[in-house]
Amino acid sequence: SQAEYITMIGKKTAALFDVSCAMGAICASNKAKDVSNLSTFGRNLGIAFQITDDLIGVMGDPKITKKPVGNDLREGKKSLPILMAIKLAKGNDKKIILKAFGNSKIARKDLNKAVDVIRSLGIEENVRKQALKYAEKAEKSLAKYSGSAKAELITLLDFVVKRSV
Repeated sequence: SQAEYITMIGKKTAALFDVSCAMGAICASNKAKDVSNLSTFGRNLGIAFQITDDLIGVMGDPKITKKPVGNDLREGKKSLPILMAIKLAKGNDKKIILKAFGNSKIARKDLNKAVDVIRSLGIEENVRKQALKYAEKAEKSLAKYSGSAKAELITLLDFVVKRSV
């Protein structure tokens, strides 16, 4: 489920971003409120990053990403785009996706067919909306700050959510 996916990335990527940002706040000011705000920023940045990264892993252009398209599907990763696709797909489309999911021996043409089905479901917009939701939470944690550092962090958030690489 989507909640399990968020919990999983919360313990991995988001935890790494969280502690990295918290350590920066500890080194810079060591004020509990700054540490809390930057920790929240990092956690939500990490979730937005991972959601976007998983989208790219399923549907990204291999010429840009330098990663074979569909690897996450073939490896059976329960990423948000894959979970959404399985939930949305019907009939033969669902069978095509499930045939590829976790099938390390799938033929490239069948894997590409599954990726094409996922693209046709129009999940990219929904996945990006989810990433944006976490980016907005991250930005809210910076509300009391101003200046160029805040502007750079917001630029980073924007890049993370909109990137295609």
